Amino acid sequence: MYLNIKSVLSIYGELIKAKQTILLLYTAIFAYLISVVELSQPFNWFVFLHLLLSLFLAVSGATVLNMYLDRDIDAIMERTKDRPLPSGKVSASTVLINGIVLTSLGIFIAFLTLGWLTGLVIFFGFFFDVVIYTIWLKRRTKFSIIFGGIAGGLPAMAGRIVVLGYFDEVGMEFLLFILAWIPVHILTLALLPKNFDGYKKAKIPMWPVVSSEKQTMRVIALGAVVSFMTLYRIAHLLKASAIIRIIIFICDLLLLFLVVQNLVKPSNKRTFTIFKIASLFMIVGFLLLYLGLFPR
Repeated sequence: MYLNIKSVLSIYGELIKAKQTILLLYTAIFAYLISVVELSQPFNWFVFLHLLLSLFLAVSGATVLNMYLDRDIDAIMERTKDRPLPSGKVSASTVLINGIVLTSLGIFIAFLTLGWLTGLVIFFGFFFDVVIYTIWLKRRTKFSIIFGGIAGGLPAMAGRIVVLGYFDEVGMEFLLFILAWIPVHILTLALLPKNFDGYKKAKIPMWPVVSSEKQTMRVIALGAVVSFMTLYRIAHLLKASAIIRIIIFICDLLLLFLVVQNLVKPSNKRTFTIFKIASLFMIVGFLLLYLGLFPR
């Protein structure tokens, strides 16, 4: 019985891409905390927990639906062939039903407990991720990652809006920061030889497949510059402490140095290093923004 439960949880963890889902929840958590502290609002446990619950269900559900829609591609690519669907650990119908139920519950809870605007943002997260990115654009154009990036930035925007009750510049900057970060994260992964061959074999028009390595590195460099500028801009808008702005500036420069170095002299080892650092950059960035608000 214990082994069965452990196996089921393991399969669910793979289906919802647990690390990716946790990272998106992390951005929403800190967007909420930053907004509460900045605006001197009381911490509302009801809102906070329902924000996490609705986002966890909606993000997980959208990811599960993407697993269902991409099952033919995943079976071809070396990196994804052992995922639950292509490996036969679970049936396609089970995955589809779970994806629909999880997504519907998440969006329903958001509209019911967090207000129509936050609910709408979470719904659009699903819509951009599943409908526009996966169904419409992923197999057609290299620019699909832009819309995937928008989906990735909406949880942070939801964390901001649930406190404010309206759109503002900081919320839009949260979205832009993550949107610009997406190419740094995804395209460095796509450049690695094993993944590049997989995308090519599956006929997915990822940037390095349909364009040159040099152009792909330029896009990564552009994403790094924009995310660097945006993170610093957010710190300025929030009136973060001087020491935190200096730390953010140094972190941004280090990442930018690696990206430019790889642009001048590409290397698989450096590309993989950038990929690993990109996630850390996202985590540290939101944490520093939060710490920069103290004392208030």
